[in-house]
Amino acid sequence: MSKSVIVIDDDEDTVRLFSEFLEENGIDVIGNGFNGSTAVKLFKETKPDVVLIDLNMPNGSGFYAIKKIQDIDPKVRIIAVSADSDYSTEEKLGKLNIPLIQKPFKMDKIISIIQG
Repeated sequence: MSKSVIVIDDDEDTVRLFSEFLEENGIDVIGNGFNGSTAVKLFKETKPDVVLIDLNMPNGSGFYAIKKIQDIDPKVRIIAVSADSDYSTEEKLGKLNIPLIQKPFKMDKIISIIQG
């Protein structure tokens, strides 16, 4: 069965490219958003298997959205995507049990994590 995913990033090109690539690889993209507030709203509406989310965004950061989404469903699978390679960012995500994919990213790695 295909995994369902929402893709959240403040860069519209990144969202479009991610979504196209995931769809081409048999992953069902059921929602797109461009900020943390939209991520929470979309999660409530769509209940995806996986949330793919950027950390640095306006109007609700990725960390804001992650906290809110985990409050709704503590078992949700979230994958963080960021150009921020700061150790404290990785440490925070580690405590939340969320993998971090560094930008620029390798799409095959993302597919593997989503399907894993």
